[in-house]
Amino acid sequence: MHGHNQPEMASAERFSVEIGEGRLAGWRWPAPEKPPLLFCHATGFCASAYKRMLGALSPRFDVVALDMRGHGRTALPAAPRSLRSWAVYARDVEAFLDGQARDGWTLAGHSMGGVVSSLAARGRRDVAALRLIEPVAMPSLLVLAARTPLWRLLGPRMPLAAGARRRRADWPSRADAAAAYAQKPLFRDWAPGVLADYLEDGLVDTPAGARLACDPAWEAATYAAQAHDFWGAVRAAGPAVSVLAADAPSSTVWRFARARLRRLGASVKDASGLGHLAPMQDPARCAAFLAAEG
Repeated sequence: MHGHNQPEMASAERFSVEIGEGRLAGWRWPAPEKPPLLFCHATGFCASAYKRMLGALSPRFDVVALDMRGHGRTALPAAPRSLRSWAVYARDVEAFLDGQARDGWTLAGHSMGGVVSSLAARGRRDVAALRLIEPVAMPSLLVLAARTPLWRLLGPRMPLAAGARRRRADWPSRADAAAAYAQKPLFRDWAPGVLADYLEDGLVDTPAGARLACDPAWEAATYAAQAHDFWGAVRAAGPAVSVLAADAPSSTVWRFARARLRRLGASVKDASGLGHLAPMQDPARCAAFLAAEG
């Protein structure tokens, strides 16, 4: 695992591009002669959290990783009350791709990012493949419920949304935030260095110390915003889709979803011993999946 860190440390660089409403930011590992890969992160995270994994891909791909709207260093409007689905994230990815004038993209993502990549790829001729790590594969009945007025009451009560709203947002310093996060059970099985990578852009400096880049209210709204059509996007992409599914209870690719993905022509690989946050637990293994080696 540690041997994969060196190319990333040498070549990762920040970038930002203007799109209609503001600025998309992220990281890139430039290799213009290689095929392009764009990566989208999970809810509440940011591109920097995946530097160990994405750095390992730089010998194979020209890698770009975006901070989604309301996350990391991207500066785009993020009003929680306006969010109903993840389509707005997909539109941001499409706007980025429209400015690139390149073909043969692999769109990849983790959790929310896997869904966003799928939505963004729909109908595009410049996308060759989708490689999704633990996409949030919701049952269709829940998606239908999310499109009804009743969801304004039900959505915020989802456990992840309720938990996000309670999240502490401000800290006296980055060091205080890092020390507190290191104590949480969620982060204990992360690979060395990944927590520090996440906090690099997951926190922003303020006059009073440090604050989460992703506002807890926006994170909560994102968890509750389930009115998008992931299954339609997978159906449209079919055999171009590969999915890495964890076998822990935290997985968002449940048994019904694995069967449905396969029926739609997707390839599904089981990641034994890993949970939903697989890229943080084992960056090298997830990089091998993205590189089509595993």
